[in-house]
Amino acid sequence: MDDSREALQAFLAIISFDRIASIILLCLFAWLLLVAIEFLLNQLSKALPKYRLIWNRAYPFVRLFVWLSVIIYSIVGIINPHENLILAVVGSISIVVGLATQEPAKNMIAGFIIMINPPYRVGDMVTLAGHYGEVIKLEWSVTWLRTFDDNTIMVPNAEALKTAVSNANSGALDEMVVVKFTLPILVDHKKAIALAREATQCSPYTFLNKPIIVNLGNDFSFGQYQQTITVKAYVMDVRLEKKFISDINIRVLSAYKNAHFYDA
Repeated sequence: MDDSREALQAFLAIISFDRIASIILLCLFAWLLLVAIEFLLNQLSKALPKYRLIWNRAYPFVRLFVWLSVIIYSIVGIINPHENLILAVVGSISIVVGLATQEPAKNMIAGFIIMINPPYRVGDMVTLAGHYGEVIKLEWSVTWLRTFDDNTIMVPNAEALKTAVSNANSGALDEMVVVKFTLPILVDHKKAIALAREATQCSPYTFLNKPIIVNLGNDFSFGQYQQTITVKAYVMDVRLEKKFISDINIRVLSAYKNAHFYDA
């Protein structure tokens, strides 16, 4: 009881207007610094889009470092409490916080694990909790996705670690896209493959540094056999995935119609 009273008196002794004002100013400075850094990284992403993923992935680590520095300096440099006070306060608070924040704590620990050993990073196209989109922000407790419908999805990090994660580009700016076409069985398959490859090469969204693969297959549907042409190519930027798929469909279908394949 005496130890608790002494700890409380020591805690009240270190509370002063100057210390509180200093901590508030330090937090304000850290917030303004992070706003400036985020703005700078966004400008770099626009000026150098080739390195957009690098700039975006650097921000979570910068934010973590800044706020950890603020917390450590506030305790050690501004408050500078006695060692016994630290032990007493931490022991009392940890019990309350542990009971009240079990779920948020799990999400924050999961977020730390994701940052250190990432199954995905900012800029990756992933499927999380049944939603497919680009990772636009990775915070301590949640991951933010932007879908192609321009919806923003918040996924708790603990939930992300519990389920399988499908990552379409795994840290690369480019991404493989698969587009499938169906043709009558009597169509010249060699010509169909050549036209599909040529049309894909002509797309402005195709990343030509990686190979274009065109596979031939067959399918039985509606009581008849059909041949399938599957185009596997890389889009130069993951954000252009849907435009790339649409462009490939337009170009390949136009080539097939001009060749009268659907009249066969």
